[in-house]
Amino acid sequence: MTVKSKSMAVVEAGKPLMPMEIEVTEPGEGDRGVVLKMGGAGMCRTDLRLWRGKEPRPGYVLPFVLGHENAGVVYETGGGVEAFKRGDKVVVYAVWGDLTCRYCRQGYVMLCKNQKIPGQSYYYGGYAEYMYVPDSSFLVGAGDIDLAEAAPLADAGVTSYSAVKKALSKTEPGSLLILYGVGGLAGYAIQLVKALAPASKIVAVSRRKEKLEWAMELGADEGITPEKLRETVDRETHGEGAGAAVDFVGTAESTMNIEKILEGGGCIIEVGMEGENLVMPTFGTTVWEHELIGSNYGTIEELAAVTKMAADGKINSYIVKKRLSDVNEAIEGLDRGEVLGRYVLVP
Repeated sequence: MTVKSKSMAVVEAGKPLMPMEIEVTEPGEGDRGVVLKMGGAGMCRTDLRLWRGKEPRPGYVLPFVLGHENAGVVYETGGGVEAFKRGDKVVVYAVWGDLTCRYCRQGYVMLCKNQKIPGQSYYYGGYAEYMYVPDSSFLVGAGDIDLAEAAPLADAGVTSYSAVKKALSKTEPGSLLILYGVGGLAGYAIQLVKALAPASKIVAVSRRKEKLEWAMELGADEGITPEKLRETVDRETHGEGAGAAVDFVGTAESTMNIEKILEGGGCIIEVGMEGENLVMPTFGTTVWEHELIGSNYGTIEELAAVTKMAADGKINSYIVKKRLSDVNEAIEGLDRGEVLGRYVLVP
């Protein structure tokens, strides 16, 4: 049996998404799968690269339905599902591992070599009315959070949470923390640092004035352009350098800029993937023992933790709701960098 679902699909790379009716598989009697009625699907810059055809993924075959930041209401469950029932509000963990490898068994599903990502590979994502999730273990209860606000937690929220935790583990209490690149993820990261390490000082870096102003409103102590990074860090640390930086951009330029202002033993937590290569100078990296640490999504437990923080009012999602039918308008706005937080599509 299948559920008929309206969607907006990529039919041709770089061209407007088109309406397409899809069939969503209903889970069987012994199945652990779940069908969700969508409440919100966040839009990410990865979606832009996939839409353009510039980030090929296995199982990404046109026509295809994007959307890996998803939240919804349980509509149908398989007979093997015990943790959730029809009507439950949930956030969908965005990396679906095989649940048998050593990474999955240890809880690091995002490192599974056989991973599949809804809206990116093999499975249709949330730019639709309904969505299939093959195993209920990929769901986290959303509590009473508005589902449109919950959706970005599936990527932007948990990715920022995991990256901030890594950065804080590399610094002393009260240290200077650099957040390089202000957008949807940094919006969460600023709030998370304020909640988890309120004594730390946050320097947000962006080329755009409106994003720096937004970062300051969220709690950043300073908002500067990349050209002022060295001067600011020298002033704040008396020339010692920053202990850690989270790079939400991910280009050769961003890592080169950050490496110059790190203290001995300092690290860059790499999140952004806007460039094809990262550059770390051999001398500075080796002599001063600088580290570059990749940080991709986070664990399911980290998604549960950041969702609870949102439910408890410790962090907020800053979103602009768009109807599913207005997805092309939203893509254009995302491409131009017009949204400070996240566009979220609602059916």
